[in-house]
Amino acid sequence: MEKVALDRLSPGRVLARSIFLADGRILVRKKVTLSSSIIAKLRELRFPAVYVESATDDEIKEPVSDFTRSEVIQSVARQDYAFRNGKSINFLACREPLQKMIEEIQENRHIRLGMAEIRSLNDSIYNHMVQVCIIAVKIGIQMGYSQFKLLELALGVLFHDIGMTRISADVLNRIGGLTSDEIAQIKTHPRTGYNLIRQNRDLPEVAAEIVLQHHERYNGSGYSQKLSGFHINEYARITAVADVFDAMLTEKPYRPAKSLEETLSYLKEQKGAEFDPVVVDALTAAVDGE
Repeated sequence: MEKVALDRLSPGRVLARSIFLADGRILVRKKVTLSSSIIAKLRELRFPAVYVESATDDEIKEPVSDFTRSEVIQSVARQDYAFRNGKSINFLACREPLQKMIEEIQENRHIRLGMAEIRSLNDSIYNHMVQVCIIAVKIGIQMGYSQFKLLELALGVLFHDIGMTRISADVLNRIGGLTSDEIAQIKTHPRTGYNLIRQNRDLPEVAAEIVLQHHERYNGSGYSQKLSGFHINEYARITAVADVFDAMLTEKPYRPAKSLEETLSYLKEQKGAEFDPVVVDALTAAVDGE
């Protein structure tokens, strides 16, 4: 498999990983031969690159099927859309596809993490939330979590960045640097998400804590409450590592994606500083396919 930038992509290559729209629908399925019209559409939607098959490829295995991933992303998008239109969020409508996703991750527990997602530079919040959820569940499995704890963890992580959907798209998709006011605006998203979650009674309290605390850091350098160590909920400590892992591996409007080696190196350097050492070790084991 080869990652090819859109500006170097020519028709005739075969897609190695499916491409998802912002709302979770599959735009182009893997194994499709890319045409000039498909490439033009991907460019229009600001996809920076795609994965294509190479001559030496074996079948690519992933911890979650395309269908299940799509179901979960769409369930999140539907709940957020409903809320924006004045309806209450039925978060537990996400529970069935989420449970299916957890089961697939467990069945495929020896499939390595580390293959970066490729998303549109325009809007990828729902895709990001689901990928972070997958990573967090993999970490939870490494930490010996029960089925109950995995579901409890996943329900919170799935909505960890829901507050980001209330930030202006102009700010989120900015190619240049942000002003101090815009940075402050982005830092409100954990509290905004917490308030959204708390308006609904169908999620456990710990889910709201995950949303509020996922930018706290082990050494107290994070936000919004400057919590440190074990004062941070364990699920939120897992979410922090999974969130940074996915963010670094993903292309952003303002920077290219980091390599897996660079990402792991940073996380390991921050063991006991920004991040819980036990969680970083569990992630490393998941990347190694243990």
